[in-house]
Amino acid sequence: MLPLENNQAIPQSSVFMTSSNSLTPITQRKLSLTKRIVFRTLTAGLVLVALELIGLAALCLVRAGFSMQGLKLEQQSIAEGIDVPDGATEAFHPYLGWVHNPQLSKPGKYSGGIIPTNWLGFRDDSESIYHRSPDTYIIGIAGGSVAWQFSWEAQDVLREKLSAHPSLKGRQIQFVRLALPGYKQPQQLMAYNFLLTLGAEFDAIINIDGYNETVLTISENAQLNTAISYPRAWHGRVVAMADPSVSADAARLLQLRGKRQQMAKSIQTSIWRWSYFYNFIWLMRDRSAWTEQTDLGLNVSKSKVHSFTTHGPENRFIDDTLEAEVAAMWQRCSLQLHYLCQANKTLYLHVLQPNQYVPDSKPLSKKELKDCFDPDDVSAQFVPRMFPRLQELGRALEVEGVEFSDQTKVFSGVEDTLYVDPWCHFNLEGNRLLGLAVADRLAQMLDKAAAETVDAQ
Repeated sequence: MLPLENNQAIPQSSVFMTSSNSLTPITQRKLSLTKRIVFRTLTAGLVLVALELIGLAALCLVRAGFSMQGLKLEQQSIAEGIDVPDGATEAFHPYLGWVHNPQLSKPGKYSGGIIPTNWLGFRDDSESIYHRSPDTYIIGIAGGSVAWQFSWEAQDVLREKLSAHPSLKGRQIQFVRLALPGYKQPQQLMAYNFLLTLGAEFDAIINIDGYNETVLTISENAQLNTAISYPRAWHGRVVAMADPSVSADAARLLQLRGKRQQMAKSIQTSIWRWSYFYNFIWLMRDRSAWTEQTDLGLNVSKSKVHSFTTHGPENRFIDDTLEAEVAAMWQRCSLQLHYLCQANKTLYLHVLQPNQYVPDSKPLSKKELKDCFDPDDVSAQFVPRMFPRLQELGRALEVEGVEFSDQTKVFSGVEDTLYVDPWCHFNLEGNRLLGLAVADRLAQMLDKAAAETVDAQ
């Protein structure tokens, strides 16, 4: 009540109703439930749209030529275990070191064709195991990546040249690839042995090598205390094996691989699997795990701590005899291949591969000098020292009856660009030129074999 001069009181409500200067309370009007739901839905929708736009922009920023389809294929590969570790499609082999896992290795494109992985784990469209027949001439090609690429890009010129030889007219030329990128002796020797045990027969074996046997044997094996007779960088390939000296690192590598695989599986089944933002979050998490995995793998692979489980037997030579022993092992492997082929009535041709670091072997083009010749690469350090050793030992092989073909100068008169990288790989024309030289030498061997047959009669 409000007091008045005559001590009368009036109700407060009257004041609010009659006085124009008095305060009038404001009553807040509440939104209906339907409107609140609509408002919140629109807000959430705007937030989601904004996040999706941010996610799309981020994906386009971190992945050139981004496509959702490509990202889904990557997730599928990781979920299946194909792209979790480096070399995930490789499988340990008890005799060859490694081959490719035909259950994981998808057909790949090379030189205009689709290259499958056959049942034995070779990247080959042949069945590997063939038997001699009057209508087929079987040629095995052994070596590393140079030999493997040669087997595809020089096959047409080899077929054309050899099919014209009188002893091969009307016969199909069947190539069998014993080569895989990264192989080095004695893997060629072991691959031939392995196929022989499975019943394979060959009319000729072409072994193209030299670089992996020297540069990689020294830089990836010897310098990191891995047995030079073991496959290249064997310690890095088997780092996840149970070895007490590196068990913690091995366990972490396996954990990271499992983590990436699980994350990929999870996003494949998520209701948000087509969300740009959610895929961006996945990509960042996957790249973080991949980076840690790669860094840890590199640190372990570069470790010089010797472990018999991962590094094999210790190299028993002193530093100044390393290069001589590396070359001698290459020579011994070739000689054993020769003896095996001779025992199986198979022609054997050993080709010393071309290499841009061999002095005066090719006038390098401007592009080759820019992109394919690195004076700081280990190739520039070891090739000029090691290849003369191989050439000398190759001449010794010839004395032993080995058909040895030094092709280091096969490009000596070619000024056009042939090499495609600093590691002695060459283009289609380079393989064609080498194919012509190899075919000519094989033709000479066929002539010689025909003459010996006549003499024997």
